[in-house]
Amino acid sequence: MRTADGRIVLGLHRSGHARDLLEAAADLGIGRIDTASNYLRHRSHEVLKTTAGDLLANFSVSTKVGFFPEGHSLDPARLQIAVEQVAKDLGREPDLVFLHNPEHSASDTGRLGPACAALAHTARAGLCGSWGVSTWDPRPLVDLDVPRPDVLMVRAGLLVGVDVLEAAEAWQRGGVRRRSGG
Repeated sequence: MRTADGRIVLGLHRSGHARDLLEAAADLGIGRIDTASNYLRHRSHEVLKTTAGDLLANFSVSTKVGFFPEGHSLDPARLQIAVEQVAKDLGREPDLVFLHNPEHSASDTGRLGPACAALAHTARAGLCGSWGVSTWDPRPLVDLDVPRPDVLMVRAGLLVGVDVLEAAEAWQRGGVRRRSGG
């Protein structure tokens, strides 16, 4: 008999938001789901709330902000508004909010630092449980002097280069809990 592994996260990017999938995940003991504000043409949170309904309370929800209909942005004010919108669309505060692929907009402390500080502020203000960074490539971010996230999500799998994994480990040595997923 297998027991539930609390580290497993159901990523909604490719799996979708179907009620039967969420029920099956809950039945298997999966208690975490991950999405992003830009999934489903920027409607992921609304669709998740509608589809999951009463099941949503059974899950810890992580999401990502940073991609907007016009493109990627690290503007701190936009990020805070995005986190506030997540809570409205979900009908609850998310447990974890990631800065989504910051390497798309910044490779310097001047832009990434304020973005990280804004997400750290949203967590302290109770708009989310904690904050993190979700990145396909942490290499440009490793040596920047920016607030360190509570969680770092990086790609995982056989096709991920050792240099990407080493960069993620460098963040981990900085006191970040690493989480693989997507």
